[in-house]
Amino acid sequence: MSTRVVLIIGAVAALLFGLALVILPAQMLAGFGLGAPAAAQVLSRDVGVTLIGLAVLNWLGRNATGEALRAILFANLFVQVAELIVNAIEIVTGELPSAAAGGLLIHLVLGVLFGWAVYKSRRVSLATAATAA
Repeated sequence: MSTRVVLIIGAVAALLFGLALVILPAQMLAGFGLGAPAAAQVLSRDVGVTLIGLAVLNWLGRNATGEALRAILFANLFVQVAELIVNAIEIVTGELPSAAAGGLLIHLVLGVLFGWAVYKSRRVSLATAATAA
């Protein structure tokens, strides 16, 4: 699997979740076992817009190379690892209901994909540097 495919997968996932959070915030919150007061819906839509922005970045960056590619991949890896850690802590402490545990799997899978893509991009950079020398 190429880094391009990983970025496309990331773009599609971010777009789908982002649109759902913007268009159906109450339903998305309920799916995670959370209530949907107005403040939570506002924040959900804001997070959705941010995810749509990440989708745009991933889509437009799918053909990137070198440092630009690595920056996009590292940013995506950070988002997935940070979300995995934060959500796991929230579930353990009871701040997030166990119904939200399925989200951990999504972050884990995307984190592994982006971690692999970072590793692969580093190998390509090193190989390119070796042939240039």
